Amino acid sequence: MLVQWAVVAAYVLAMFFFTRQDVSGAGHTAQLLARLLPHLSGAELRRLVFLLRKAGHVLAYALLTFLVYRAASRTKKLQGRPVLVSMLFSLLVAAGDESFQSRLQHRSGMFNDVLIDGLGISAAAAMLWLRVRLQSKHHKEVVEDNVENECI
Repeated sequence: MLVQWAVVAAYVLAMFFFTRQDVSGAGHTAQLLARLLPHLSGAELRRLVFLLRKAGHVLAYALLTFLVYRAASRTKKLQGRPVLVSMLFSLLVAAGDESFQSRLQHRSGMFNDVLIDGLGISAAAAMLWLRVRLQSKHHKEVVEDNVENECI
C-alpha cells in the first residue's frame, strides 16, 4: 500500500517540478514546434500548441487519477470509494497546480485548465467505474454458477 502512495507522491512532485521549469511554458512549446514544423502559419502553430498542451493536461490528470485509484483501492479506509477518492484528490492537485502556476513568471494559472484537467479525471474515473461494475457483475455470475453447481 505504501509503495502505491509513494508512486502518487513522486508523480505529483514531478508534475510540480516540471511546472517550475521554463520548458513547461507555451512559448517553449511554440519554439520547438516552429523548428519541427516550419511550414505552419502562426495561427496554425498557436492552435497546435493549444491542442497539444491541453491534451497533455488531460493525459497527465487521467494518469494521476489511475495512480490514486490504485493506491486508494489498496488502502483499507478508502477501499469503499476509491473512484471518488481518486477524483477528489486529482481535482485538488489540479487546483493546487494552477494556483502554483499563477505565481510563476513563465506560466499562467487558469481556472479553465482545472476544467480541462477535469476532463482527464472524469474520463479515467468513468473507465475505472465501468471496470469495477463489470468485475462486480462477472464475480456475481461466477458465484451464482457455483451455487447452481453445488445444488446439482
